[in-house]
Amino acid sequence: FEMRLKELSEYSSVVIQCHDFPDADTIASGFAVYTYLKKRGTKVRLIYGGKNKITKPNLIIMTEQLEIPLEYVTELSEAELLLTVDCVYGEGNVTKFPAKQVAVIDHHLCNRPVSELMEVRSGYGSCASVVAELLRAEGVSVNEDTAVATALYYGLYTDTNAFGELNHPADKDLRDFAKYDVSVFTLLKNSNLSLEEMQIAGDALKHYRYRQEYRFAVVQAKPCDPNILGFISDLLLQADGVDTCVVFCKMPSG
Repeated sequence: FEMRLKELSEYSSVVIQCHDFPDADTIASGFAVYTYLKKRGTKVRLIYGGKNKITKPNLIIMTEQLEIPLEYVTELSEAELLLTVDCVYGEGNVTKFPAKQVAVIDHHLCNRPVSELMEVRSGYGSCASVVAELLRAEGVSVNEDTAVATALYYGLYTDTNAFGELNHPADKDLRDFAKYDVSVFTLLKNSNLSLEEMQIAGDALKHYRYRQEYRFAVVQAKPCDPNILGFISDLLLQADGVDTCVVFCKMPSG
């Protein structure tokens, strides 16, 4: 896979789509590409679909503080170019909207090409790092826009377990050289959970099931944002004796 951002700017209109139940990494990556295309005169939107709107306080604060024009949509007229970020068009974690042409930027393993316009770098710790490299290839520094630098820095922070899982030199470059807004980053870092979500996480962790011979834990939580399941699993994996875990909740839809 090999793609340049300048190829996307050749389209008159582009819709950038985050995965359902967006996290900071997909929002940051989409916002950075949105800003790049907007500055080059492309008509562009930043959207996400799925069954639920964002509820996590840090993500709401992120979109407000950094003025990220993220739209929740349930239907979409056919786009000239639909770009999925931090996900692959047609996969289960992203609502499939109609599109004349599809493009992909991601950092997860992908063995199913869906377009000639794909940039998938599975060795990277975050999609934010991939986008930062794509911007650099076009001669654009992430630091040209403080909001973009802050978003990408926070996306990397959240997707690498607070920089504990940096996989690639590009991850370290973004961590070390992004000129982010310290006050906004601190606010985001300290707004990860609502009080209700903290209660859900605490209740779930009190009732874990554990198999010592497999160093394996299973936890059921009350219905919650999938990002909270990730938060609970990160805590579980920090426990001595737990190498693998499954954290789940039963939603009205299944």
